Amino acid sequence: MKTILLLLPLFIAYPLLAQPSQVITPIEESAKQLFDLKQHDLTYNGREYRLYIAQPVGNGEVFRPVLYMLDGNGQFPMLVNGAGEVSENTPIVVGIGYPSSQAYPKERTRDYTIPIEGNDEGGGAEDFYRFIVDKVKPFIEANYAVDATRQTLCGHSHGGLFTLYVMFNHTRAFQHYIAASPSIWWGQGAIVPTQRPLFSHIPHSVTIILGEYEENPESDPSRRKLTPEIQKIKEQRKGGIPHRDLAAMIAQEVPNCRFILLEGKNHGSSIPEFLKEAMRVAGK
Repeated sequence: MKTILLLLPLFIAYPLLAQPSQVITPIEESAKQLFDLKQHDLTYNGREYRLYIAQPVGNGEVFRPVLYMLDGNGQFPMLVNGAGEVSENTPIVVGIGYPSSQAYPKERTRDYTIPIEGNDEGGGAEDFYRFIVDKVKPFIEANYAVDATRQTLCGHSHGGLFTLYVMFNHTRAFQHYIAASPSIWWGQGAIVPTQRPLFSHIPHSVTIILGEYEENPESDPSRRKLTPEIQKIKEQRKGGIPHRDLAAMIAQEVPNCRFILLEGKNHGSSIPEFLKEAMRVAGK
């Protein structure tokens, strides 16, 4: 049975942030007790990347699911800090990022987006996908006990756009896909395939997550605090199919497709709850 679920979870009270901060959250001591944390630098096509890896403490011989997450600089610390506990099903977490002191380096736009006419800022999604499958996954699989039948890719915003790109174009690369607040407006919705069916191979699960105030921005109480410049940028970032409609379209082909609306959250403040859901899905 194909279903779309409307969930309204409230895990922790976070401020209603209009934009994610460029300040990297420190990893807390509690997280260091739960995970063996490492970094590993990789070079691909002359570009520098950094992996942030969290292996749950305990029996290292247990073959665990693996969660590949984008925006490793900014969101990897948030994810491990929010873990709370680990079990045999807790995934190995691989945050893919950059050797940068910024939470969201500008290189992410290049790597997470598809080519669109008249825009030379992005367009590197296929190259970045090749980096993941040619360099990242082989490194993780050679050095960690991972269950290759339980691999999840997740991302937020531009990272969510890239997650959709891989899901539509390289579906077999992962079993589970979680796209939070994906930037469908990029290229006026060009990320969505024009052919039907959407998939030649059906993913095990697809989750689309959105903040309530992204779907209904006029109801966002923090909106009136934004500068005119930010307001203008937000107005420009419209176009493409609505997220809820995209989930409904995917659900016509993917039995395990969910749409999650986060109550009282906007683009930035939805991140912590998205990360909790990513951990839950990856560890199922």
